[in-house]
Amino acid sequence: MKFNVFFKKKRMEIGTVRQFAKKSGLDLAYVSRLENGVILPPKDEKKLKRIALALGIKRNSGEWQEFMDLAAIAKNELPKDLHDDEKIANFLPAFYRTLRKKELSEKELKDLLELIKRSGKEG
Repeated sequence: MKFNVFFKKKRMEIGTVRQFAKKSGLDLAYVSRLENGVILPPKDEKKLKRIALALGIKRNSGEWQEFMDLAAIAKNELPKDLHDDEKIANFLPAFYRTLRKKELSEKELKDLLELIKRSGKEG
C-alpha cells in the first residue's frame, strides 16, 4: 500500500477532507494534495507525527509503524530506526544486491522475508 492510500483510508474513518483539516489544523488543500499523492509526506518528523495522531493512530502501534514506514518509502528514505541501526545498515547493501541479482518469484520473496524475520528473532 502507498502512503497516500493509507492516509486517505484513515482520513475517511474520521470524515470528510474538510472535517479532518479542521480537526488537525492542516490546510484543506494540503490534506487533499497529500492524500491524492500530489505531494510527499512531510520531512518534518514532528509534523508527520502530528498528522498520525490526528488520524487516530496510536503511538508505537503496528499502525503507527506502518504509517511511518510508508511515509519514509514515499520519500525514498530508509526509516530512521533502521538507518540508525548499524547491524541493519551494514546488511542492506547485500540485501539490495540479492534483490537486484534476478527477478525473484513471489515464493522467493516470501522465503527471504521469512528468513529476515527469523534472523531478527535470533539476533
